[in-house]
Amino acid sequence: MPMKFSIILLSVLAAVLLACNKDKFKTIPTISIKSLSADYIPVNGSLVITLECTDKEGDVQDSVIIIKQRLNKRTTQTVRDTLRYKFPSFPANTKTEIVATLTYQDILSAANPPFIPGSNPPRRELDTLVLRLAVKDNGGHTSDTINTKQIYVVR
Repeated sequence: MPMKFSIILLSVLAAVLLACNKDKFKTIPTISIKSLSADYIPVNGSLVITLECTDKEGDVQDSVIIIKQRLNKRTTQTVRDTLRYKFPSFPANTKTEIVATLTYQDILSAANPPFIPGSNPPRRELDTLVLRLAVKDNGGHTSDTINTKQIYVVR
């Protein structure tokens, strides 16, 4: 019995050591949200999104793809549901930080948001949305899509 246990233990230990030595970065980029400057955007405000990105080749120098997903219950026509945020080139690096600054006009979702029923004076409802983000590298590889928390844009 002790011999079988030793063989199993050595096999598990070898598997763990081999897994730890694998290259931790992949050819397809990965991203995560490091920070959002705000989740409530006032009129003419802006939103700064800081992403952390890893890529085996270090060639994430193309763009951040941003899809605005409007969550309001009342539907209305939307504007520019998909944005490509080009960022400046930086030296090839397997791990980097990308800072995307979106203006108020970039972040707006509804073309003509509906009025809040019963509001006096009449006020338009906020754009309630989630941003879906992905990055693309120079090799044409696109990362998985990640979501921000809900963002509210005053209208």
